[in-house]
Amino acid sequence: MPANVSLDYAMKLKEYNEARTNIQKIRILRELIPLAPKHKGGENLLAQLRKSLVKLVSKEESIRKTKKGSKRKGIKKTAPLVVIIGPPNSGKTWLFNELTGEGKPKKFAFSTQVAQTAMGPYGDAMIQFIDCPSFDFSYANNADVVVFMDKDKAAEKKFKDRKKVYAKGKRPQEVLFAAWKAMKLIRVYTKGTDEPMLLKVGATMKDAVKDVHKTMIEGFAWAKVKRGKKNYRVGIDFKLKDGDIVWIKSRL
Repeated sequence: MPANVSLDYAMKLKEYNEARTNIQKIRILRELIPLAPKHKGGENLLAQLRKSLVKLVSKEESIRKTKKGSKRKGIKKTAPLVVIIGPPNSGKTWLFNELTGEGKPKKFAFSTQVAQTAMGPYGDAMIQFIDCPSFDFSYANNADVVVFMDKDKAAEKKFKDRKKVYAKGKRPQEVLFAAWKAMKLIRVYTKGTDEPMLLKVGATMKDAVKDVHKTMIEGFAWAKVKRGKKNYRVGIDFKLKDGDIVWIKSRL
């Protein structure tokens, strides 16, 4: 050990050396790395700690995948998907609870061992949320939006093709609004229903017809759109806007 480490570092290192499980070691290493000396002579030490953390996380993921009787539970995407990721004790489950009413936040690290999913409202639209364990962000591969509880360069690079929202410094409703805005969706209603179809900005009547039922495209005749106080008779290529109410006439 370098002679010029802090007392906090030395005590945390002792705790790490006495740890018996990978989960314990991962938690302590995450706390140990910020305590490592930052001067030039400590660069090798810091690199070794980070390498050890990567190995432990990889080993733990491998164990969880291969352990008999502990198959990873898949989560089916049923709506626009927002996945919440972040380090231990970063508030993932708390945010998940605020947005969906599900999940029970706990005060100790790695309390989320299995990903959980629930639906949450944005006005009258429903969004699917996933609260990820801090050692498994793979669910974000299928996300429409990834919510980062804090900056994470490695995860940002891994999910560079996903839309991102940063929760730090934001209230839950601000995170929700930012996620909705990032998804670029519009709400379109069929006459007599309260639950909207969720379509991409720029969607046409053709997209709405497909969402109702794919076979209706073949028999499409025309449609009516109520937009505010105005009514329009439109064709299949008519561009829809948020809040439109549609009525579709089919020959079938």
